[in-house]
Amino acid sequence: MNNRIVLKQSVLAVAMALAASPAVLAQESGNQIQKVVVTGSNIKRIDAESATPVQIIKHDEITRLGVSSVKELLDTLTSASSSLSDIGGNNSFAGGSSSVSLRGLGKQSTLVLLNSRRVAPYALADYNEVFTNLDALPLDAVERIDILRNGGSAVYGSDAVAGVINIITRTDYQGLQASASHTRSQQNGEFRNSKAALTGGFGNLETDRYNVLANLEVYKRDSVNWRQLIDDINPAYGDKFLRVKPGSGLMFGNRGAPSILSYPGQLVGQGPLPGCTTLNAAKECVYDRYSRIEAVPKSERANLMLAGTIKLSENLQSFSEVLYSRTKTDYMGSFAVYDSTQPTSVWGNPSTGLPRSFTRHQLPAGHPLNHSGEPLDLRYRFGDDPGFHKDTADQYRVLTGLKGTLDGKYDWESAIGIMGSKTKDRSRGTFFSASGFKQVIGDYDKFTTDADGNVTLADPLFFNRDYKLGQKNSDAVLALLFPESGYDGKITQYFVDGKISGELGSFNGRPIGVAVGGDIRHEKFAINPTANLQNGDIVDNGSAAANASRYTSSVFGEANVPLATGLELVGAARVDKFKGVKAHVSPKLALRWEASKEVLLRGTVEKGFRAPNLTESAQSAKFAYNNQINDPLRCDPATDKAKKLIAQANQLPESDPRRATLLADAVVIESRECSAGVASRVVNNPNLKPETSTSATVGIVLEPVKGTSISIDYWRIKRKDEISTRDLNELLAAESTLAPGIIIRAPLSEDKSFTAAERKAYGIENVGPLQSSRGMFENTVQTKTSGVDVSVASRINTGFGRLDLSGNATYLFDYRKYAPTRDGGSWGDNQVGRYEGSPKSKLSANIGATLKTGDFSNSLRLTHRSSTQLRGDYFDDAFSIDGCKTKGWSESECRLGSYNRVDYFLSYTGVKNLTLSLFVRNLFNKRMPVDLKDFATSGANTYSTDIEDLERRSIRVMAEYKFW
Repeated sequence: MNNRIVLKQSVLAVAMALAASPAVLAQESGNQIQKVVVTGSNIKRIDAESATPVQIIKHDEITRLGVSSVKELLDTLTSASSSLSDIGGNNSFAGGSSSVSLRGLGKQSTLVLLNSRRVAPYALADYNEVFTNLDALPLDAVERIDILRNGGSAVYGSDAVAGVINIITRTDYQGLQASASHTRSQQNGEFRNSKAALTGGFGNLETDRYNVLANLEVYKRDSVNWRQLIDDINPAYGDKFLRVKPGSGLMFGNRGAPSILSYPGQLVGQGPLPGCTTLNAAKECVYDRYSRIEAVPKSERANLMLAGTIKLSENLQSFSEVLYSRTKTDYMGSFAVYDSTQPTSVWGNPSTGLPRSFTRHQLPAGHPLNHSGEPLDLRYRFGDDPGFHKDTADQYRVLTGLKGTLDGKYDWESAIGIMGSKTKDRSRGTFFSASGFKQVIGDYDKFTTDADGNVTLADPLFFNRDYKLGQKNSDAVLALLFPESGYDGKITQYFVDGKISGELGSFNGRPIGVAVGGDIRHEKFAINPTANLQNGDIVDNGSAAANASRYTSSVFGEANVPLATGLELVGAARVDKFKGVKAHVSPKLALRWEASKEVLLRGTVEKGFRAPNLTESAQSAKFAYNNQINDPLRCDPATDKAKKLIAQANQLPESDPRRATLLADAVVIESRECSAGVASRVVNNPNLKPETSTSATVGIVLEPVKGTSISIDYWRIKRKDEISTRDLNELLAAESTLAPGIIIRAPLSEDKSFTAAERKAYGIENVGPLQSSRGMFENTVQTKTSGVDVSVASRINTGFGRLDLSGNATYLFDYRKYAPTRDGGSWGDNQVGRYEGSPKSKLSANIGATLKTGDFSNSLRLTHRSSTQLRGDYFDDAFSIDGCKTKGWSESECRLGSYNRVDYFLSYTGVKNLTLSLFVRNLFNKRMPVDLKDFATSGANTYSTDIEDLERRSIRVMAEYKFW
């Protein structure tokens, strides 16, 4: 019997035997009270507060938050931390997508559902991380979003370690409405996006016996580059980097200064090449690099959702749902540069597993443009580089099913469907084709090195072939030098699920609620790099590939047992079976005690897990290029040398060409050793175990006065057997204890930062430049984190109208990682309130107030984030207090300050069927705290300063019209 027959039989069996339902009416005191399913449970209940803490954000509140996408909405959560965004995804393996991370545990440990069912992951893995793309989910059709703020594996299975986000769309909607919004920064009008939506529904389920809902949503965001923003970077950054004085020529002292890597370029010691039109004071050819450095990429999105329900009988309904989205993200690529003073680039060939290297040589003495009679350093920017990166993704989900009641006591539901995602990622430029470079420019591999480290190039026609420096080059030549490269990703999942719930017997005269169910899924995941990535032909580029499939199945059960008046015990367990992994059981116990009408106590203990995804356990090899790596052995000497070069330069007059050269060399040397690029090769591991976790919560819900509720929930999550590679910074800190071959350094003959005498003086005689690292996916890391969530809601009738108050806060107690080492391993520092590895702030909070008076609604919302040390874990010496002092920063500058922001929302409904709204983000135009670590590690060619600091106050205008 083949797999397809087994799947079909299993689908039929589950569809016929299992299920659960929407809503059932229960008699209580002669009135009909509707029971609902709350996220985190499969059992319907009347009570709003369950044993598990759930935050609910309703449609009206979403509108008041002034957000344009699901990603923006989830970024407002105090329980969420920074995660992948399409804005910063240009250098990601999964560009053009956005994700969410709860509790700082990563995007793979947060399960995102749409109407309580999974959606297909994004069709490109972010290295090894597989996740839901938030940009493919509709916002306008959302009725509410439930955030389960503790683990949910016992109910939902894999990936729910940190929590569950359940996006619930409108049901039984009738009418037609259109909405539109436009957002623009007042400070920098280049920041703008627009959104429009059309929602229609017809048919009354009770009277017409059917309902159909359709929603179409489109979104557009404009591109912004750094030239438009550079003059508005916070002047508070000043000269804090390397004690550089303003006007020194260094990027960090003179923001926006042009680059000497220019078009048509120059030869060091000889001067600009013919055709240069822009010179600096030192008569060097310069280029405005910021015109090609993008802060925000262009984005276009369209989401379509169709949903229909037919009431076949009083006890039976059929339902169907179609979701389709297309997202397009266009990144601007920087022009490729060639600088013969830069070190050899090392990356890898995935098809052979062997490293590749690209050595940058001087322009030979015999070149027609070199009149010196000796090789000269060439600094050049390819002004004819195509320079683009485009991501286009399609995502869909189609399902149909039945739901109903049996004997008036049991609610059931079953569905079958298909979902998938397809992504096309393409780039041209910024990086060379190694083979194309050899064909149109020259063979960089033909050289010799003598005992003193002097390099002699053996190719006499280097830069004197088809590609002409500073001249117009044909499309054919550029196609060889800058070919198109990228990935095609595709995920397809088939599923069938079902569950049944109701009351089964009684205990102490009270009914016991139960639910049982299961699902079967088949998934296929393929990530195919273009041939030039697969064979390592694109210089400095990594590669990731996967092509695998598997079946998964699960069964679950849940029971709610009333132990006494107001006291309930909830037990749940789920068994999941993934191909290649032993069946995993995820149990849960929860207790809910309504001590009085004013006091509710609750607590949960749950086991969670995440199964290895197909990019971690299936046959694959990943090549990556880690940027901005601080070499602990060579960074301090490089910083010291850079300071000396700056001091020498500052003693020379502005007109002396040596001055600019010394300053440029200082930047190059410091950047090379303190924010180095390091290649890494990682292979899959078929013996991986699932990640497992234990989570617990203890909480209290108070209602001191009618209309006011306060919830306080302590939570703790410990995750072990985490699947990852070992952090390169951690490996470097322990390099002397590692086995040979894990950290690979280049030969001393390739050291372009220090002479032999300088290496001896600095005590690094035998320490070559960082080159690469090697590893595999392992069950290696553990994480533990804990904190407390506080939520407040109150509704007060005043003489001016109804006042709604709300607040949410998350206070972190600890966040630690355990890393094994050769001598055993240990827990790292508590990273709460530190820069990396967890939510940066110890306290994240927001407080909102909404006053409704007649046709007007006014809202104010305060967002607070506490301060953060710049230091990461214990191995991060560069940004410890002492490390900051070496950079000339005070102790107060060695931290990211606290931040408070006030937002304002106004809506008006005085015109029939029309709602006009205004949202002002950052009402008082406050700047973000100065982040010197971000500023210092962003390299010499870009900034990664928080975009919010440049947007500052922004205005969003909205209009919604109901036709009927």
